[in-house]
Amino acid sequence: MLLGINDLSEEEYDEVIKFSQKTENLDKRYVIACSIISSLMIEQLPEFFNEEDSVDLSICKMLMDGVVEIEQINTSIH
Repeated sequence: MLLGINDLSEEEYDEVIKFSQKTENLDKRYVIACSIISSLMIEQLPEFFNEEDSVDLSICKMLMDGVVEIEQINTSIH
């Protein structure tokens, strides 16, 4: 059952926190985030974003232009 983050028990919330700290799922999280953002943008600004791919392309363009910077995550184990 889908629950809002505020409706989770303390144990469930701790599980989500632990899951969020894993780096091996970032690619899946990125795809989901793009899908959510795309849906919201298409709904709110259909004249600018008429296709789902355009949101991902906009993110790529922002990265290419240096509009946003992403902090690199150190995944090496010492």
